[in-house]
Amino acid sequence: MISVDNKVKNIYYMLCYSFYGDLLSEKEEESLGSEAFENIYNLFSLLLYMILKRQIKKGMYKDYNDFKDEINVIKGKINLNDSINNNSFVKKKIICEYDKYDENCLLNQVIKTSIYYLLKSNKIGTNTKELLKKLSVYFDDVDIVEIKSINWDKIRFNRNNLAYKYVIDLCKLILNGLIVSDKKGNNKFKEFLDDTKVSSIYENFIKAYYRKHYPEFKASSKRLYLTDKPMSSNIPMMKTDITLEYNDKVLIIDAKFYNKILRDNYINPRCRTISNNNLYQILTYVDNQDPYKEDKVYGMLLYAQTINEPTVSITERLNGHKIMVKTLDMNAVWDDIKYKLNMIAEMLKQDTFN
Repeated sequence: MISVDNKVKNIYYMLCYSFYGDLLSEKEEESLGSEAFENIYNLFSLLLYMILKRQIKKGMYKDYNDFKDEINVIKGKINLNDSINNNSFVKKKIICEYDKYDENCLLNQVIKTSIYYLLKSNKIGTNTKELLKKLSVYFDDVDIVEIKSINWDKIRFNRNNLAYKYVIDLCKLILNGLIVSDKKGNNKFKEFLDDTKVSSIYENFIKAYYRKHYPEFKASSKRLYLTDKPMSSNIPMMKTDITLEYNDKVLIIDAKFYNKILRDNYINPRCRTISNNNLYQILTYVDNQDPYKEDKVYGMLLYAQTINEPTVSITERLNGHKIMVKTLDMNAVWDDIKYKLNMIAEMLKQDTFN
């Protein structure tokens, strides 16, 4: 029987690693209460609250914004045409265009918009809404914007606003992943996150976990070029999900989050197998990094086990390389998930993959 509570709670842990690189403290986790794990909507809302509360303590981000206003003192650039058309001179005023340095910038607008729609939702618990309302007062002078008008590509992070990245990443996930518009243009919540978004969270979680607990592995995503002239070729570049390096050994992990791990085999209906494409992909990664088959690079398909699929643990030598297929049960208790990830790390350290 699948435990929904464990599944939701484990997504919470994955998000914490993805956005923090570590878990919240026990005291902070206890403060969330049981409501946090009732559904995915409370989970995202409370995680936003925890991240935002920390950020507000450090100070609200401000930026320069363009304003046009009818004022009685010249400021910035005079808009003569608008002043004449608006009869501003009769009122002893003038319309000026100027920059204003304040909190009403795009980053804060995205945050306030996220809070606004979360508070409107009937899927968010009462206690959760009260916590969000406490933070919303800090955004009284910030505008709410249309979700569709947010140009995420225009958001740039620099030394002054880099601390906001975690908050904005989560807001993007909330606004694009959980909120959609119906045919009448009303915003409502989706019933679940799609596989693509959860898969990205799963991948980032594994990478962040090893970065935090095994910094000696230098966990990263690496670009792989299949040709000697990547810039002048039509051959695509490939990128690993997670690459772990220890001494002269390398483990390339391809993180997979699907509804089903095993698929029907049309050649042998009695035998269910993993995806051919997944296997070819990890083989290509390993072969690219260890073309002479020196046994210095291992490959692993690490599937998130989310339904009543059998646990898979396979180690085979394929095309001269050691390739593993393993499952990580996302419905298990959190300590079991950590144990499995730690075991993989220890096997790399001791070179005992079997």
